[in-house]
Amino acid sequence: KFESKSARVKGLAFHPVRPWICASLHNGVIQLWDYRVGTVIDRFEEHDGPVRGVDFHLHEPLIVTGGDDYKIKVWDYKLRRCLF
Repeated sequence: KFESKSARVKGLAFHPVRPWICASLHNGVIQLWDYRVGTVIDRFEEHDGPVRGVDFHLHEPLIVTGGDDYKIKVWDYKLRRCLF
């Protein structure tokens, strides 16, 4: 059991290789969890409003998100920032 403790979860994605789950939240935050230990290992904030969709790239260190702010964002989780 994992709890975001900040907002409702709107989307989830499993990393294709690593033991990670990415959760998109109603408050616009994306959380990266290590499900082996049940801890948040990173969080990303750039959306204005709920983030409805999230997914990992199969081969690159990228996460893509889409939100109610009509924006699609691409995140590099190694660099820990939004690329665009």
